[in-house]
Amino acid sequence: MQINFIHKPFRRILNMKKYIIIGTLLGITACNSGSEYSESRISEPATRIVEYTPAPGQFINSTEAGFDPANPITSAAEACSYAEQRLATNGYVSLGGWGGYIVAEFDTPVSNTGDYDLYVTGNAFDGSSEAGVVYVAQRENGQPKTWYELQGSAFRETIRGYEITYTGIGTETIAWTDNQGGSGTIDRIESYHAQSYLPAWVATRTYRGVRLPDNVSYDEGRLTYIMQPFEWGYADNRSTIDAVGLTNRFRIADAVDAAGNPISLNSIDYIKIQTGVNCKAGNEVGEISTEVCRIGCYRTIIDKE
Repeated sequence: MQINFIHKPFRRILNMKKYIIIGTLLGITACNSGSEYSESRISEPATRIVEYTPAPGQFINSTEAGFDPANPITSAAEACSYAEQRLATNGYVSLGGWGGYIVAEFDTPVSNTGDYDLYVTGNAFDGSSEAGVVYVAQRENGQPKTWYELQGSAFRETIRGYEITYTGIGTETIAWTDNQGGSGTIDRIESYHAQSYLPAWVATRTYRGVRLPDNVSYDEGRLTYIMQPFEWGYADNRSTIDAVGLTNRFRIADAVDAAGNPISLNSIDYIKIQTGVNCKAGNEVGEISTEVCRIGCYRTIIDKE
């Protein structure tokens, strides 16, 4: 018995309902059957947003980020609806300062292929990487069971079990303290964003997760603040390894448990993106806040021809 592999030319199809073919099609002739099968690699958006819990930040409640001041968001359900509408039209949602996050769900589990299985599109550009840490989880009783971090290039330099609490009101500078003895502020940028920086639908202001190393420096030659990219493994990050344009790609195979040990997952049902850098820049740049424009997965589909 022999299987013959027939390679077909690479092709890209846009706006094919919710799918985009992104890879090589492969024809396979089944053993002694004369039947040929085609294999295609597609991208598929997440089914829904199940939580949008940003931290305080200058783009929260901002019309620039699509908030409608005439219809303020006051509940978690309204926040999810807002985020879904924004992502469906390629608008960005901001996760605010360190710890803010968004959670998306897939109706069908996403398989661990060992290759890139997931993607997140942000708005990073040269000198502006506002990296977000990515987590995955499996479904149990309709909820995420356990969150596993997808390790990136700065994995050995992170602070695990990091926790931060924000205090203050939205029309003033927001203060924060962390569980490492640190403190600081989310400064107001009044010339651009004079609205409240607090997400009114978020009841608690304590956030937990993984803190990435600071990535802000001042470029004397360019007279500007630079947010340096990490090599790979983070959202809204101008990587030369995992990024295709503004899209960063992720492997479920990179999952680790709470202790940082590798964990083997056959598939996942949820993806979470969380602002990973607790830092700010001058020149009215303000806090580092991960922005998200699209969330999805890659799937392999085999069709009989």
